[in-house]
Amino acid sequence: MAIRTIVVGTNLAESGEEALLLARLTARSTGAALWLVHAIEDEQSRPKCRQPLERLRRSCEGAGVTTQTSCEHGTPWDVILRAAVSVDGDLIAVGNPVGSVGLLGRSLGSTAERLVHQAPCSVVVSCGRLRDDYAGARIVVGIDFSPHSIEAARWSRDVAAGIEGDVALVHIASEPTIGGLDSGARRRLEELVVSEGLEPNTTVRALQGPIGETLCQAVEELEAQLLFVGSRGQERTRGTTFGSTAQHCLRHSPVPMLAVRPRA
Repeated sequence: MAIRTIVVGTNLAESGEEALLLARLTARSTGAALWLVHAIEDEQSRPKCRQPLERLRRSCEGAGVTTQTSCEHGTPWDVILRAAVSVDGDLIAVGNPVGSVGLLGRSLGSTAERLVHQAPCSVVVSCGRLRDDYAGARIVVGIDFSPHSIEAARWSRDVAAGIEGDVALVHIASEPTIGGLDSGARRRLEELVVSEGLEPNTTVRALQGPIGETLCQAVEELEAQLLFVGSRGQERTRGTTFGSTAQHCLRHSPVPMLAVRPRA
């Protein structure tokens, strides 16, 4: 996992600051450069965004992170996608998709939701509880053995090494399985630990229940600070799109979520 450029979507408000926090921490640990992107409704709005964007750039540069900015006309999700393609971004960071404080679920059709489905690279969403420092953090990874979830395990391996954290691989079956869920799934998870070079003491869990809901519950029970999932999983091959695991976690995860997409 090589992260060279992180595209940060900022609305110059609290959620944008949260996205920048995660992006800057990642950039400092990987040596990546930041590209701060702000969307405007019309050209008359452009002068208003220059000063706050410059202030953010100077703050990042002061923290030792190479940073550039752009202010483009269009909808936020489209502006961020175009920027990610233009600069060949390896990761997109966006803010919490909650429409207002106190919502039980995060707003549908949000910028974050569109990006998770359409971005050419992985997307980290600063939802849930954030920390100022992720040193020693635990990462829960949702594993359904699809290519995207295996790539998420690789990201967790590399991120955990950088922050001296630890990883928990969690597989969830939505229906009872023949021969017993625990033994077969645990064996495959343990094989994945070895094949992908995770630490031998990596936690593995085989659970049963509604996949998205159970995964978010596992985050709480394992006291994790980050959640990694594949942006597409096995449920996509069965035609399920709007009810995908990534979407559920995007709306309900109690901690920041990384939706991983393998690069071509």
